Amino acid sequence: MSDTKPDDDQNSQPAISELDDAAVADFLKNDDSFFRRHPDLLTELTIPHAARGTVSLVEKQIDLLRERNQKLQHKLQQLINNAGANQTTYERIGSLAIGLAKAGSLDGLLQELCDQLADNFAVDAVAIELAPREQGDWPQLVHTAARAESTALIGPFLGEPPADLDLAGLFGNQAEQIASIGILPLGNNASLGRLLLASHDPERFRADLGTQLLTQIGELVSALLSHHC
Repeated sequence: MSDTKPDDDQNSQPAISELDDAAVADFLKNDDSFFRRHPDLLTELTIPHAARGTVSLVEKQIDLLRERNQKLQHKLQQLINNAGANQTTYERIGSLAIGLAKAGSLDGLLQELCDQLADNFAVDAVAIELAPREQGDWPQLVHTAARAESTALIGPFLGEPPADLDLAGLFGNQAEQIASIGILPLGNNASLGRLLLASHDPERFRADLGTQLLTQIGELVSALLSHHC
């Protein structure tokens, strides 16, 4: 009678059915030499692909690397574009500050402000509304606010022109073309008045845009105008 014993090695091997996805994944991650020992598997293994039927593991890896590379390139291009836009903005602010500082008179300052906003900041129309001056009248470019409360404004406003804004009085024959507007307070809580920047483009001064640049322009103009009040 044969005295055969079960094969201990065979019994010690886990059944294939007992392996789950996590176990396979852990094994492949922990044994980085597996595919070096079995190089043929890299080309033999296939992965379902919605557009191309099945692809090899190597092709799949190449596709994933290519996709990641494209995403990184896109992010890098965004950073480069943002850096370029920021540099352009700083240069325009610098040019505005120098131009206003060089103005020899109040009339020259206001005209330089209007010219630079139109030329360098894509503004179609500019209106300057100031509180009544203590000594004398403002230059012709200025619209004098009839009441102090009409200039009340805490921070920059962006969006469609408010219904109570006198567009015709401020912008003349351009009033009907104005689709968006930026309103900047001049002085603390607009104590000096308001600077109004208008555009024919409804997207130019959208309500969800940032106001840092406009705040800087408002503070610069306020500081210079305070010497002429």
